Amino acid sequence: MTAATRPRGGDVRVDVTAEVARLRALADPAPGRVLYALCALGVADRLAASPQPTAALAEAVGADEDALRRVLRVAAELRVVRQQQDTWYLLPAGDLLRSDVPGSLRAEFADNDLFRLWTGFLDTVRTGEPCYPTVFGAPLFDRLTATPEAMRSFHQHMDDRAELTYAPLLDLPVWPSDGVLVDVAGGTGGLLRRLLESRPSLRGVLHDLPSVLALSPLRHRADLAGRIRFASADMFTEPLPAGDVHLLASVLHDWPDRTAATILSRCRPADRLLVVDRVAPDDGPGTGSGGVFRNDLLMLAAVGGRERTRAEWTALLAGAGFTLDAVRGAEGTELSVLECRPVPS
Repeated sequence: MTAATRPRGGDVRVDVTAEVARLRALADPAPGRVLYALCALGVADRLAASPQPTAALAEAVGADEDALRRVLRVAAELRVVRQQQDTWYLLPAGDLLRSDVPGSLRAEFADNDLFRLWTGFLDTVRTGEPCYPTVFGAPLFDRLTATPEAMRSFHQHMDDRAELTYAPLLDLPVWPSDGVLVDVAGGTGGLLRRLLESRPSLRGVLHDLPSVLALSPLRHRADLAGRIRFASADMFTEPLPAGDVHLLASVLHDWPDRTAATILSRCRPADRLLVVDRVAPDDGPGTGSGGVFRNDLLMLAAVGGRERTRAEWTALLAGAGFTLDAVRGAEGTELSVLECRPVPS
């Protein structure tokens, strides 16, 4: 046995040097901070127009030339740009950092709140409570409501995310082709828009708070005007709009079980309920779990919510008066569609 290997149970040997390198890479915040800086400064948009020397790029985005050059060197290691002498070119991965491409990650990566949130994570582990109120001075949704720019940035992030996460689900045989679909707490309508575009006989109701609905691009879609209604209401205190199918997309993982059950119980008048969310493997982490367990920690730290296994979803739904009929996933997304129906009273 060399100094670089150690036994770990039975005959298993661990390459300590390789494990040190792996763990250091996992703990390194620099890659994420580089992507944040590129997105916050709009570097990819500038390079998409034309390759730029460092001096011109720094002047255009309002950065220090030397500091930006050093950031771009790491960006080259991350394969989002390439360098030729002192001129920088955008690579295909860098296109995803632009503001004008479908599925852009720019709004997500430029959101510094996500990085700041993790600074309080140890308190969450110690207490079991979200650290967001401690880090930012107010719970997440309260802060968004009180800060228009934060609200706009958050929902831009959510709308961009819809292109990547919901698109693979659109061809599943779960969506109604006609009737009225009520998108409960549907944000600015990223998923509902795509469903209406692909199903010309379907009508929709976009439900959320007035301040959220005011940001919806659907308000400016004349071609959908006769097929969509906006319903401003608080899902905890006001009745939900009537419809043939109620939809909860990326909503329930924001809440602990008791609150999630309350939301579900308010959907019982509908004949069908579709829940779009992650379904964690019942047998724990493995090659097929993706990032669901890491996202579970984000939900815990941000809002006290959680990602749930199929068994946990079944129990939650049963407690709120629903039967889980099927869970349908698709390639290219961590999300699944849970088909649910109310248990007769």
